Amino acid sequence: MRLDRLKLGPKRLILVFVASALAAAAILAMFVNISEKKVEERQYPLLLNKLSDDDVNPAVWGVSFPAQYGRYRLMAEPGTASPFGGGVPYSKLIRNPALTRLWAGYPFSADFNEERSHYFAEVDQIDTKRNDRAWLNAHGFPAFKSQPGACMNCHSGWAPALIRELGWNAFNKADYGDLKQKLISQHGAGMAGHALGSVCADCHSPQDMSLRVTRPAYINAMLARGYKADAKAGISATHQEMRSHVCQQCHVEYYFKGEGKTLTFPWTQWPKDKPLRLEMLEAYYDGEAASADGFKADWTHRETGAPMLKMQHPETELYSSSVHAQSGVSCTDCHMPYRREGAIKVTDHFIASPLLNINAACQTCHHMPEDKLKSRVTLIQERTATQLKETEGALLALIDDIAAAEKAIRSQPKVKQQTAAASQALVDKMLSSARLAHRRASMRWDFISSENSTGFHSPQESARVLGTAVQLARAGQLALVLSMQEAGITLKPTPGYGVVPAASAPIPERHSPVGDTPPQSLLDLDRALEAEVTKIGPSGP
Repeated sequence: MRLDRLKLGPKRLILVFVASALAAAAILAMFVNISEKKVEERQYPLLLNKLSDDDVNPAVWGVSFPAQYGRYRLMAEPGTASPFGGGVPYSKLIRNPALTRLWAGYPFSADFNEERSHYFAEVDQIDTKRNDRAWLNAHGFPAFKSQPGACMNCHSGWAPALIRELGWNAFNKADYGDLKQKLISQHGAGMAGHALGSVCADCHSPQDMSLRVTRPAYINAMLARGYKADAKAGISATHQEMRSHVCQQCHVEYYFKGEGKTLTFPWTQWPKDKPLRLEMLEAYYDGEAASADGFKADWTHRETGAPMLKMQHPETELYSSSVHAQSGVSCTDCHMPYRREGAIKVTDHFIASPLLNINAACQTCHHMPEDKLKSRVTLIQERTATQLKETEGALLALIDDIAAAEKAIRSQPKVKQQTAAASQALVDKMLSSARLAHRRASMRWDFISSENSTGFHSPQESARVLGTAVQLARAGQLALVLSMQEAGITLKPTPGYGVVPAASAPIPERHSPVGDTPPQSLLDLDRALEAEVTKIGPSGP
């Protein structure tokens, strides 16, 4: 069509040409942008500097990965408290003073704090008084020498370098205090510069950033379960599986085996590709206790004399029985969900509770409003927390009864006339069943209490384990009554809750904010949960 037939004036012609030019420019810019993004994708990961396991400072690795490093650095900021977690390092002993009796005789009863982010993993371990030899020696633990170097295995990204330098066996049995001073002298005491906590190299290969397992204890445990070794990744697994393995190498139950204090995971009873039941761990520890030179206990309870097992953050074990795990959902899908950085889909390296990012962490699978998802999580955690309180009450009642029974036995005239060894043998015989019940019930309570999801990782299994714990504690009280009856001693079992000590003040020598008093909102929440237990607990309304 000829232009003169359009009857357009000069101004309109100019507008048409300008609009056409702008449209052409926009289309060209779009194609350029698409081309650039495709180039970005092909080049990713683009390493701008040479990376090595010899220098695992996150700032060095972050040069090539500024998006990930920027999110990682957010974990260095002060955290916020949540009802059952968060990043405020308050004293859990002040929040729940029952812990001082539940762990009586173990350093956890002297200092136990809410952990901060992975960024502070080693700093929080350094700051806890459980690793302060002089302080523990002066506060009820005169025989405490030191934690083994194996304690540092997961808390510091520099641990693999120490393992290479010292060797696995020497690293495990080294004095933790010596390794701590070695790290501080090499990399500084503060968090500036060379971070002491979790680092990029914990999970990534410096060659191509592929995921890998870097901790020997996890590799050893997985190989024993039937997994195959991989020279580069540690164990053979798919990428999606590795998105859990890198987390699971540390978020586990463990103990220190033998005189060498070898970091060991008690998993030989746990079949490959099957969910764990707590009874599998119990069977393992029972086998160790029955062996002449096997592991007997983490400590002896100061009030009951029972050989006890301390559970350690068993997220891997509990999560294995969940519907999420059975559906192939990895740890990072929820705690490090994907986010967009330009053309690249990257994993969010601000490792945190999914509740802080429900849209990315939950709503990709669960298509419902955020408030409904959050209320569902809250309901599970509050129910688990209430059941934990009920279990603690039953355990304290058993502790009270065992202590009362021992006092009654030793007060008998015939027992007073015996030698110390003979009277101790009689006490051990009469309390044996109750002590075993204490060990088994406490192990179950601790498995859920020390696991960091307050039941959410596997709600049904959490309820089952805690229900069994209460039954065992009450059965221990009954066994104690029967044992005492045989000796002609009447013992009235403690109903409901045992004695809860008053909350202590913050440790004066603490490195604040570690060990500070919990926020009042959390104290109020716990009082409400305790009131609920009193209303519906073992002793009835």
